[in-house]
Amino acid sequence: MLHNRLSLIAVILGLTVMGCGSQSATDSSAPNSPQSFAGSPISPPTATTTATPKNSGNTPPINSPSPTSSTTKAIATGDIRELEGETICGKSRVLYAYGETSNYRVYICANEDEPNRPRYYISRNKDGSGGLSIQANNYNPQKANAIEFDNDGYLYTLEAPTTQNPEPALKITFPNGSVSKEQLLRHLTRPKVDSPANTSSLDPVQYVLQNREALGICKDNFMAEEAQRGMGSRAFPLKGNRQLVQIQCFPGAYQGAFAYVLWVDESPRPRVINLEFDIFREPQKGGKPERVTEQTIAGIPRFNIRSQTLTNFTKFRGVGDCGSSSLYKLEGDRMVLQEYRAKYECDGEYVQDFPIVYP
Repeated sequence: MLHNRLSLIAVILGLTVMGCGSQSATDSSAPNSPQSFAGSPISPPTATTTATPKNSGNTPPINSPSPTSSTTKAIATGDIRELEGETICGKSRVLYAYGETSNYRVYICANEDEPNRPRYYISRNKDGSGGLSIQANNYNPQKANAIEFDNDGYLYTLEAPTTQNPEPALKITFPNGSVSKEQLLRHLTRPKVDSPANTSSLDPVQYVLQNREALGICKDNFMAEEAQRGMGSRAFPLKGNRQLVQIQCFPGAYQGAFAYVLWVDESPRPRVINLEFDIFREPQKGGKPERVTEQTIAGIPRFNIRSQTLTNFTKFRGVGDCGSSSLYKLEGDRMVLQEYRAKYECDGEYVQDFPIVYP
């Protein structure tokens, strides 16, 4: 009997030891099971390309943003004035937007006289290894909820945070179509001008006049009393949801000064694009007329809706023996100079047509 009891106890102890050993073996094998990687942040593979972005300035080309991790970080947003005192844009320029990732700082700059149109892309690597500078001359980089610069086929895109895109990124699209991106950690922009949610009922002229200072229109000289009556200011309908808005900055004895903007009716607020005009200044003694770009033109302008052209006649003095005449064509969001004539010498001699200066 004692022998049988001892045998039974030995069997029970043996089964207990085997159970513990089996559980221990199961635990030690867990790190090697596929399930153990389910929560690990695994980055997607880098876009395969051997192309290198070309540098349009004197700074070294920026490296491609690293692929984003599946672990996202909350983005900090704010007013561009948080960077007040930053001089990276240079003289006569202002900060338009700013984006920051784990590896890069991107500054979007605009000209001081056209603060609502981005024109310069400046990036700096946080490790101090270099950066990139791009200038947009013949196109508007502002897209829907993003700013996009083209650098010889490489597209540099700074996205903005929206309800539809709460995790914006800095992206590079390569000529072969591959994309590399890095999530934004911080995004700053210029404050928006106020407008109702329903823009279809807005009057473009009144909207531009009311937000004139924020839009940088008629910045040097403006007569508020005349503007309140809307004298000399009007809008011309264009195709789609666009209008050409003419703003009279101030009237003169025989001609006025005018600024023009493109009004694009978009939701939740309209988009306003300041237009520029090339003119030729009177030459210095023995020199040639100097081509310059102005946002305000003086004279008696006329816009033809059908041909999308604007003509302007300017008197250099009241009697009209000297002055200029110019012809511009609206192409996209630019006024492109087609012809410029001028008689700079005010000598009392009258001619039927001024001499051609351009082309």
